[in-house]
Amino acid sequence: MQSTITQKLLKSLLLIVFFSYNVTGQLKKEVVKDTIKKEVKDSVTEKSYFKFSSSYLTNYVYNGRKDTITTPYITPSIGYFNKSGFNTSFSGYYLNAAHEHRFDFFSFDMNYKHTFNDNFSGSLVASRTFYNKSSNSLSSNIKGDFGANVDYDFGFIELFVESSAVFSQKTDFDLYLELEHEFSVINGDDEFKITPTFDINFSTLNYYEGYLNKKIGRKKLTNVDAVVYVDNNNFTLMNYEFSLPMSYETNQFVFFVMPTYAIPKNTIYTTTVTTTTLNNGVHQVVSKNSTSSIERDLKQSFFVEFGVFYKFDL
Repeated sequence: MQSTITQKLLKSLLLIVFFSYNVTGQLKKEVVKDTIKKEVKDSVTEKSYFKFSSSYLTNYVYNGRKDTITTPYITPSIGYFNKSGFNTSFSGYYLNAAHEHRFDFFSFDMNYKHTFNDNFSGSLVASRTFYNKSSNSLSSNIKGDFGANVDYDFGFIELFVESSAVFSQKTDFDLYLELEHEFSVINGDDEFKITPTFDINFSTLNYYEGYLNKKIGRKKLTNVDAVVYVDNNNFTLMNYEFSLPMSYETNQFVFFVMPTYAIPKNTIYTTTVTTTTLNNGVHQVVSKNSTSSIERDLKQSFFVEFGVFYKFDL
């Protein structure tokens, strides 16, 4: 019995490596929307199972914002889903940009889900992220988060709400609202799903302030000290998102694609305070508006994530 499980694990790992290799070869041109919320929310927990997955994201967009350079990720992942409601997964986000190829960050996620009835469930969620020092990701200053969510299916529409504390140098608080309705077509053991979805994201902005200061720190001069401040670091509407997740599910395989259109809201205005120490010990302090041109001219983003996962029951 143990030998059979080991063989299944090895075959699954080889499958994911093979799939990731093919994605890399075929899609050279272009977080990553993190799909852990949807994976947990939609997971079937009648039996405990392992899941191996690999996905490709054309560009990483966080709270409606993106870097000046396109940031595509290949994400192999392994997860364990227990029928008691406990789930955990480990993912590696491999940057596949034009001139940068590396694992940009890793994420370890845990979740405990409790189903109250056929329509209502809730979860506690936590994650820990480990970023490469060279990462230019907008979320690269985040170390992890802890939160809770509830999901209620009204029949004609499903509501998902999650609130969490996000940890960087300072703690942020965010709120994620999602409305969706699933349509499905069943053919024997196979099922095709399409789920029109609308998301709204709110957050405080310490992570953004930390991201900018991290970038400045890489260019720091001996006699110059610069600090960036977000002018109005309040709980802010960050973006709207429209997505159309589609999946084709068999007994063990799921193939999925999720096109997303993100509309950023509320320009993040920043001020940079530069202190220069002269040879005579005198300090010169200069403050200037350092709001980036990207923030001044917020533009919509379109990105797609697609991939496959394989799961087997224990």
